[in-house]
Amino acid sequence: MLRTIVAVVVSYIVMSIIIFAVFAALMFGMGPDKLLEPGSWKGTTFLNIVAPSITVISGLFGGWLSVKIGASRKPVVPLAVVVLLLGAVTAYFTMQKPAPTGERPAGMAMEEFMEKGREPTWLLIFNPIGGAAAVMIGGFLAKSKQLPDHKGVV
Repeated sequence: MLRTIVAVVVSYIVMSIIIFAVFAALMFGMGPDKLLEPGSWKGTTFLNIVAPSITVISGLFGGWLSVKIGASRKPVVPLAVVVLLLGAVTAYFTMQKPAPTGERPAGMAMEEFMEKGREPTWLLIFNPIGGAAAVMIGGFLAKSKQLPDHKGVV
């Protein structure tokens, strides 16, 4: 039981770090002007492909990692539930923030972009569902090392 809990917690933290690191690298490496359409708050085709891909890849890795840490597939479903529930809560609170309107000025500073910007609704809905599904698939594809059964061993 403890091994399952540790696998879920560690896998979720690792997934969060991966997502944060990749998005931070994109944001600071490319900036708002290359990630968003000119004068708009809409993401470019690149961003609309990369953003859900990051969710799926981190979910696949998280599912795989939970199996490796848990030495079985037991942690996969709880991890998927955590991803789904926490993702839904995050989506709910993010949707309370109004979507930016009007024209986006060119050369916007990253701080202003982070303050005024918001993920599109479709991505907020996709992330918990796609992330949880990817965790399940990653966990299913992972080969678990079942711990030996020590019952009856002298």
